[in-house]
Amino acid sequence: MFTSPLSKAAPAGPHNHGRSDLVPRFSRRRLFTLAGVGSVALLTACAEEGSTSSQAQTALPAKVAAYGVDAQQLAMTVYKDPSCGCCGGWIEHAEENGFAITTQHPESLHQVWERHDIPLDLQSCHLASNPDGHVFVGHVPVRFVLEYLADPPKSARGLSVPAMPVGTPGMEQGDQFDPYDVLLITEKEPTVFAKVTKAAQQST
Repeated sequence: MFTSPLSKAAPAGPHNHGRSDLVPRFSRRRLFTLAGVGSVALLTACAEEGSTSSQAQTALPAKVAAYGVDAQQLAMTVYKDPSCGCCGGWIEHAEENGFAITTQHPESLHQVWERHDIPLDLQSCHLASNPDGHVFVGHVPVRFVLEYLADPPKSARGLSVPAMPVGTPGMEQGDQFDPYDVLLITEKEPTVFAKVTKAAQQST
């Protein structure tokens, strides 16, 4: 009976493994090596990506960060009329200073005032609220928002600049400026949080 040489298995020994044994071992070893390198690369990329994302979410301008206010407190919802341009100006002012603004256009601002218990003499063209429920009514400069959030006065609910004084953020008209008071909203009568007599006092 004829037997092909190819059908004979090579003798096993410490220095002589058959081809059928060598190839699988080599493939598995290489496969594990490649998989390990790929996993390390993937984990490194994910770590770098996560780090960048985290930094982007928490980054604040240095002048704003100096107030010591948590960036999460600067994530605000602004309720305004869709056609109000000056409200858009205040939103730009806030965003330039690191605030994260979400805008809502309710059918009636009257409902917003009622829901947040804002009396008529403290109302303006828009209202901003943060995650802790503090409210900022009208064109309150970012500087005073930050001062308030850094150390909220006891029993206070927020700040208001009633009406729309010329020269406030979003209400700029050249060099014109109307002095105004930033009022502290409390459960009782409002009190003066800051007296603003010139535009320079509004800067952060």
